[in-house]
Amino acid sequence: MVPNALESLPAEIFLEVSSYLASRADVLQLSQVSKTVYTKVLPALYADVDLHGAEQCERTLAMIERCPQVARHVRKLTVHPEHEFHPRPHDQYRAWDNAGVVSRCVMRAARNLDALHHFEWDGEDMLPDDRMWAELRSRCPCLKSIGTTFGCFLPRPTSNLFKFDDLCGFALTLKDGFYAHSLHVPSRESEPVFARLWDMLTIRCPNLESLALVGHSSEPSEAARLYAARWPKLRHLALGALVWSSNAPGQAAHSQKAPEFKDFLEAHPSIQSLHLLGRPSSNQLDLSGLDYAALPNLKEFSGSFVHLRMLVDRMPSGDEVNANTPPSVVGTSLTKTLKRVCFPHAMHLRDLTPVTISRVLLSLHALTSLKVTFAIQGGYDSNNILRTIATSCPFLHDLDITCTNKSSFFLETFANSLRGLSRLRTLTLTLVRTSGEEPMHVGAARIARANPRLRAFAITFIPPHAIAAAGDAPPPPLERGAFELTCDAHGIPVCLHVAQWHAAPWPWPWLGAWSGASSLVPPRGSVRRWVFDLRPSGHPDVQPKGMGALLVERGPAGEEARLMLFCLCLLVLTVWALVGRALRGEV
Repeated sequence: MVPNALESLPAEIFLEVSSYLASRADVLQLSQVSKTVYTKVLPALYADVDLHGAEQCERTLAMIERCPQVARHVRKLTVHPEHEFHPRPHDQYRAWDNAGVVSRCVMRAARNLDALHHFEWDGEDMLPDDRMWAELRSRCPCLKSIGTTFGCFLPRPTSNLFKFDDLCGFALTLKDGFYAHSLHVPSRESEPVFARLWDMLTIRCPNLESLALVGHSSEPSEAARLYAARWPKLRHLALGALVWSSNAPGQAAHSQKAPEFKDFLEAHPSIQSLHLLGRPSSNQLDLSGLDYAALPNLKEFSGSFVHLRMLVDRMPSGDEVNANTPPSVVGTSLTKTLKRVCFPHAMHLRDLTPVTISRVLLSLHALTSLKVTFAIQGGYDSNNILRTIATSCPFLHDLDITCTNKSSFFLETFANSLRGLSRLRTLTLTLVRTSGEEPMHVGAARIARANPRLRAFAITFIPPHAIAAAGDAPPPPLERGAFELTCDAHGIPVCLHVAQWHAAPWPWPWLGAWSGASSLVPPRGSVRRWVFDLRPSGHPDVQPKGMGALLVERGPAGEEARLMLFCLCLLVLTVWALVGRALRGEV
């Protein structure tokens, strides 16, 4: 009766339940209850399809081609033809043709993707088959957002990529091969291609809402056409490695002024998300001249701390405002609108004092999400920066902190600093493990007890390493854990659901090097899952620990039990010796 009652529920109920599941694996397990449930969960299972590697792309896209009842639920499709989760030696011989093979699979599957809204091609160096863009444009009437990459080669100016109309979103990522072949420098080869690209975006896509032009290089690319463009509905903007100003420092006053990035921002008050990415370059972005009333609806910002300080320190023009008046008194619109801030580049604490950070963060009264990376320097008190964040952002809901280069602080110290963040719901902490640090799950228990409103948080231990360039990913982890906190009806922590991963070192360094993995931080490891009780041992609902569990416990009770056992062993040995001597007549 129970399966029949479950299957009789409407599909809307299953879709609502699926929206609360944490991972796609949980949705898959729900769909495997029965065929009826699978049919009802199908829209949630295939709404967002992300494929990695040629083999997975070929299998999944072939299934979409054969099964129109599955393909009609796909709304977002992301393809990574040259990125393998577990590469095999024979795959490198066919990697050069992965782009062509996978793009032709997309071309054949496009006939069934009538509900596709977003498509993203994340290749590396090779170009996809141009017929793929033609099929997507003609077969997918709902396609309004596309993303692609430029690597070692550029598409032809007559490519079907530049024939889309009325797009709502466009993303272009410039890979390393793009800069290695100097394609960012204006030339006879690149200028016609980018001219067609800007014609499509500025003339045929007037309702553009999301635009991303990101390059992973310190060499900027020219973007004068971008600064002259106007999209009244633009809400999300992500830029990186661009020439921010086209005017020369000594340009004559009577000459025509070229459009600049600040003019573009002032002309788009609808922007809600601004991401200034890419590595630092000699062509620094200056936002100090931005108009005081610009970006009135900005809710999310990613960039360097200097950029954010320029936006916050803007002052209204006029003699009625004193130049020495702090921004916290005058206040821009960011103080009420900005909710999420991300600093993708590592902040060196020897250059940025906690007072400077506190002054900027204190002025953002609506801030609820913060992601920051610190490069720890020798001899610096990193505990001070934790107290600064806790006092400057008391209304945070989400916090992501990364401390690289050197060991920073103990988890117990970090837990004490979190007591001031009473509204915190999610936490992500990445740091170098300090010598003498207690086990990760014990430190996680301290964090849970210090802030019982946390629902989920993660901790990652990384090895110490040299200062990396901005935008580089941290080294592979040595240990990481995911924790979910369960509280009772009164908000008191009850238990912690732990999923902890440990790196397993190779037995011989030469074996790890031969397999392509580092002997210090290998890509393999083991996962352990268990429930850690947070209630004291005397609690009536806690099952009493046996003698064996008490002896191995890491705590004062375990130390006392081990000491008593040691004393008992000494007493037994002494009595045994005395009894033995008595039996031999020596006493």
